[in-house]
Amino acid sequence: MANNSLKFLFIMFVLCLGYTISQFLRTSVGVLAPNLMMDFSISPEEMGLLGGVFFLSFALFQIPAGILIDKYGPRRIMTIIITFAVIGSIIFALSNSYISLIIGRIFMGLGCSVCLMGSLVLITRWASKDDFSKLAGTILAIGGLGGLLATTPLSYLSDLYGWKFSFWSASICTFIVMILYHLILKDNPKAKINPIKTKHQNNSAYNILVILKERNFKFMIPMSLMSYSSLVVVLGLWGAPYLKDFHGLELIERGHILMLMAISWNIGSFVFGRLRMLLGGYKNVVIFGAVGVIILLLILAFAPSLSKLFLYILFCVLGFFGAFSVALISHYQALFDNEYMGRALSTANFFNFGGVFLIQWLTGKIIYFMGGDKSGAPSEAYSWAFIFVAILLFISLLIYLFSKENKLNSKKMINDN
Repeated sequence: MANNSLKFLFIMFVLCLGYTISQFLRTSVGVLAPNLMMDFSISPEEMGLLGGVFFLSFALFQIPAGILIDKYGPRRIMTIIITFAVIGSIIFALSNSYISLIIGRIFMGLGCSVCLMGSLVLITRWASKDDFSKLAGTILAIGGLGGLLATTPLSYLSDLYGWKFSFWSASICTFIVMILYHLILKDNPKAKINPIKTKHQNNSAYNILVILKERNFKFMIPMSLMSYSSLVVVLGLWGAPYLKDFHGLELIERGHILMLMAISWNIGSFVFGRLRMLLGGYKNVVIFGAVGVIILLLILAFAPSLSKLFLYILFCVLGFFGAFSVALISHYQALFDNEYMGRALSTANFFNFGGVFLIQWLTGKIIYFMGGDKSGAPSEAYSWAFIFVAILLFISLLIYLFSKENKLNSKKMINDN
């Protein structure tokens, strides 16, 4: 038992490293957005696509990833798939056109698509269900340091050596994580007996259909589309341009604010992963976090020019409340037995990250149509973009209120379908 605990500690360390890389790559264009828009003559609409295409490729591979992880195990699949992130980082570093930037982001998204999903599946195999929320919150919080590295540290590095050097460095770090995945990860504790498969266990299409037919899952889909995207649309894309165009902040200052926002998100991931007992369930935690984000987005949209101190406070509080998506993941985990876990979480993640692509793309169009171009955008453009996100999150919250935390076991799900 003690030996397994030590092994799991090393596994958690490697999983956190992998998620750190994923977080860095997904949010890295945020602080660099103004520079990339100038260097490659990119419009806000094109910038929205560049930021979102990572999440599109990430989302599209979620369901295949869940099937592959359930069939071949997390270790093998995570080791193979993350190689695409290495390739994508290299392509991005070599880019001399907008198209090559897009291709690099697509490869990065595909390569990072299993970092979180594989980690969550490994947690379900190594730890008890009661510990899932805490361990998932730990990975999200510690791995969230990647989002932190994509703020002020990336600003400094890019200012000194250029943004391309940063992505060469990222490709090396990602390659090291790939090696660690292969050497350290174990699919199951040795003492753990593999569960007996049901007659439907190997029927991937059937299992996905069962998951999508689950009543509570349907009511949670809109919240999946909006929960993480409502944070990343600010932290990972429009936060830096907003601070530049509306408040006149330079690269390093923008990096400082986004860095503290990322730190707040890390802290929030720990806190929201542990609020279930205090608030009486995962659903209440999600409601609490979503209401906070809606209010903060509206403040961001309607507030006039703010002092730097208030900007720091506003972005930090938004980062903290934006971490409520960890409770939503735990809500999904509570609905299904382990035999469905890989596919259930990957299907949920499909909507999580598909929502990020959709929101970043749509807000890019809003900012473009409101007069934005490669040199910047008027304050009204950002206001309407943030209002749009707040309204969609509010609608998602109303639908989410109909969901419950009641778990359906495998036999009942099979009989019902």
